[in-house]
This record gives sequence, structure tokens and C-alpha cells, in this order.
Amino acid sequence: MEPPTATPLRVGILGCARIAKKNARAATFAGCKVSAVASRTQAKANDFVNDVLAPSQPPVVFAGDAAYDELLASGLCDAVYIPLPTKLHERYVAAALASKHVLLEKPVATSAESYRAMLAAASKNGKLLLDGTMFVHHPRTEAFVRSVPSPNRVTFNFTFDGGEDFLQNNIRCKKDADFMGCIGDLGWYCTRMGLLVFSEMDAGRLRGMTTKVQVTRYQLNEEGVPIDADCLVHFTGNRVLSFHCSFVHPLDQTAKIYATGHPYVATMTDAILPLKKSKLSFALTKQGIVQYDEITAEETKVIEIDNSLAQEVLMWKHFASWARKIDGESSVASAADQTNEKWWAGEGDEAREANAMASYSLHTQIVLDALMESIRLEGAAVEVKGA
Repeated sequence: MEPPTATPLRVGILGCARIAKKNARAATFAGCKVSAVASRTQAKANDFVNDVLAPSQPPVVFAGDAAYDELLASGLCDAVYIPLPTKLHERYVAAALASKHVLLEKPVATSAESYRAMLAAASKNGKLLLDGTMFVHHPRTEAFVRSVPSPNRVTFNFTFDGGEDFLQNNIRCKKDADFMGCIGDLGWYCTRMGLLVFSEMDAGRLRGMTTKVQVTRYQLNEEGVPIDADCLVHFTGNRVLSFHCSFVHPLDQTAKIYATGHPYVATMTDAILPLKKSKLSFALTKQGIVQYDEITAEETKVIEIDNSLAQEVLMWKHFASWARKIDGESSVASAADQTNEKWWAGEGDEAREANAMASYSLHTQIVLDALMESIRLEGAAVEVKGA
């Protein structure tokens, strides 16, 4: 990662959703400057600024029905963060990428085809497009993913009990906003973890790796949006990711990695939203049956990783570094090779890492598309296409 530049990356925020608050703080801690905020209502924009941004450096606030477009046309930002509902992504990402880098909340698009078009625009315009999956930027994730050799099974529970108000009013439960529901929201993280583990952190292995999916049990709300689902994702080599994602069960975010012939199971119980500690951890646990099969003996190794910078701050540091590097190498955009998932040219680590992140985002979206098709087919197994 490059040292901070003399001129901070200027960031505009489109929409004052709850998740935008932590990202505004993280961007500031990462050395970026939140220079503009847009909201449909003035009161919400004012509350957002007062809650999370320093009064000594207030951003320009745009409010009203045209606020998002006015921010994008203002020239006040080098990049924008977009936490808007998924069905609005295509419109505003296209407009933003004409002149700005984009950090986009997940799920990134209504389909993989739509996301490919976004990446093509980013490549053509020499701008970075990065999704907001924060946990992949923390070093604990790589340590966890690599902790079990030759893994062939990943399980993940990512659930929370949203309550009645959430289920009735939150955009993640609305077909005209985030129609993928718990699969698009929580299943995104579970799928990404499976891709990381089975590719062994090598994005070059992603193509052709996922074979079929099935949503074996699901619950839809009255709008047809998934709010609870059990999912299987099959990979080449007889490898499987199984996960449960839900808006109607208690908070659980436990990921496990297994391998045939390896005695330890890797377990991370705060996989996505970590505990507040100076060191984050995961466990390697081995169990054995002893005393004439009466009891179990257990051995646990706790692996600790420094947490001096939060995962969101690391994400924004990477985003700023990669964006600046892409700006500096925009003259070689013609060397990009989208067919081989190389949207940004350049020989440095920044271009390589940005391309890898984009590949993981694309393949996550491909899996989610197939899972939604399984629901449309009432739980049938679906071949993964386009991977």
C-alpha cells in the first residue's frame, strides 16, 4: 500500500443510509476527505453530517429529489460511495464512473450481466469500481482462509433477527429496492468466503470453479423477497459451501473450514462484524474420542491477528491507493483485457489487487443470480452459468 498522498481523495456520499455512517468515519480515518453528501431530505443529510463528520471540515450538502445528480455534477469529488438500493445501482454507477471512482455497496447489481457492464465502463473510463465487502481487506481473513490445507467443505451461518419494523420497512425486504433480500445481503458474505477458501485467495482460479447451486429451504415475505434461506454451492473437486442466511434468527456469524484428512477445523465466530478487540482471532480445533468412546478430548489453537486498523478503514485505504494508481496509469487503459478479467492495466500490486477484487465481486454476483433462479424454480438445483 502506498503512503498517503499530499492531497486526500475527495469522497462524495450518495445517500445517508445507516451503513454510510460507518463508511464516512472509516474514509476519514483512512485519510480521505468526505467533501459532499447527498440525501433526498435536508434533515437526514444534516443529521448524518452532525453525527459522523467533524464540524471543522463540513462537507457540501445536496438535498432534494435531484441531490444525487447534483453531487455527481458538482466536481467536488474524486470518488463516490454508493449505498443506495440495488435497483438504483445501474443508473448512478454509470453516471459516476464517467468521471469518478466508485465504492459500491453489495449486492453490486441486479445481475452479473449488469455488473459486467459497470466494470466495462470503469475500465473504459480509467476509474476504479470496488465493492464494499469490508472483511476481505483485514489480514485475519487471509490467515483464516489459508489455515486449513486442501479444504473441501465450508459452512457459514450469517443471521440476525431484524424484528417486525425491519421486516416491514427496511429496503432489504422490498422487491423494488433489494429484491434478493437475505441472499443478497447476508448470502453475499457467505458466498464470498466460499470463493476465497476454494480459490485459495487466487482470483485466477475462479472461472469454471463453481458448478451448481440449490436453495434447499427458503421463506419469502409477502413481496416475494427471501428473508430466510439454506443454500448449497457446489464447486469442482467435490467441494461444497453450505450456508444459512436469515433476517429472522438470532445473530450468528460463524464460518468453519474443513478438509478431509486434516484433523483441525477452523472456526471464526465473528466473521463479518468483529468483536471490539486489539487483536482479532479464529480457532483451530481438534477433537478426539477417548476412554472407550465415552468422552471427547479437545485441543484448540487460537490464532490472533493485529486489529489496530478496522476492516472498513483498511478497505478505504486500499480504495484510495488503488484509485490514485489507476489515475496515474489511465494512459494504458487500452491494455486492459476484460475477457480475462483484467479491467485495469498496469504491472503494480494496485492494479493486480483491484482486478482480483473485481473478479471476486463478479463471481459472487454470478452465484447469487443462480441462487435466486433456484428460488424461482422452487428450490431446484441450478447450473452456474457465466462463471
